Amino acid sequence: MTETSNGLVRDDGWGYPYLQGAGNTRIPNFLSAYQPNEMVKRAFEMYDQTTSSDFYRNFLDWLFQTFDEDEHTFRQKLAQKLHLKAGDRVLVTGCGLGDDIGPILDIVGETGQVYANDLSPHMVVSATHAHIMQHRYAKNISFSVCDATQLPFDQHFFDAAYHFGGINLFSNVKQAIGEMTRVVKTGGRVVFGDEGIAPWLKNTEYAKIAIANNALWAANAPIDLLPTTASDVNLSWVLGNCFYIIDFQVAEHAPYMSMDVPHKGRRGGSMRTRYFGQLEGVTDASKAFVLQDAAQRGISVHDWLEQAIREKQQKHDNWLFLLPTLQETISCVPFLV
Repeated sequence: MTETSNGLVRDDGWGYPYLQGAGNTRIPNFLSAYQPNEMVKRAFEMYDQTTSSDFYRNFLDWLFQTFDEDEHTFRQKLAQKLHLKAGDRVLVTGCGLGDDIGPILDIVGETGQVYANDLSPHMVVSATHAHIMQHRYAKNISFSVCDATQLPFDQHFFDAAYHFGGINLFSNVKQAIGEMTRVVKTGGRVVFGDEGIAPWLKNTEYAKIAIANNALWAANAPIDLLPTTASDVNLSWVLGNCFYIIDFQVAEHAPYMSMDVPHKGRRGGSMRTRYFGQLEGVTDASKAFVLQDAAQRGISVHDWLEQAIREKQQKHDNWLFLLPTLQETISCVPFLV
């Protein structure tokens, strides 16, 4: 992309205009060519109003008072799960008022970078007016407006990705997790969390009171939506066990498993042959015969079947080999009248 005084311009000429934040902060709006679905429109109605920032701040104050937690200390602990070092480049999606940026900046330091985005232009602009812009490393923050399910960043661009509070309302949670994974380098970590009471509390009066107050607390931790490349996965709960936290390391490949290590014992075979080599069912009498004969020969059922099939195949191949000769011989024999 090319930067102009008014925004960013793609090679095809399409532009993303800047929004004006506090001071000289310029915020590219990647939603300029965006067609929101109904769920996204509802999120806009909730978070992109002039009163949204005050409403959200009041909610956060209530939340941490309710669970008797110091907000700054809490956010520092979550930032530690990113396993960051000085100089790292970190993505914060759904940044809201930017409250998680400071603790992350404290870790990555003067040479680090934090890229913060949110779906709501109002929230991002509000974040630039917040106390975070007084941070000693505030010059290392880059803000943008975009959809977390369609991140405008290259693959493996970040050392880590972070999100807390809001993913339950994303239009496609699996895709959002996949996007955070895509933009993080191999070996980096993804950390995200949101409302969701721990399962062992779901049927208690404690949970029923909480969910009556906020229906989102009935959500389940989306652990089943992680990509196959997620490794060193951790699932925990915080804030009175009413918020789940999922963190994992981005691996280069899916988990390794050797499928060809042979099993010892009566059945034999390997994981691969037992899965891909299943045949049609046989009668009990046939099964009993195979088990008995394999035992007498001192081989596994797998080896017995392999031998039987190969013997049959060999006979078939021999027949095909001899067939042309047999046909020639028959053609030379005079017909008997």
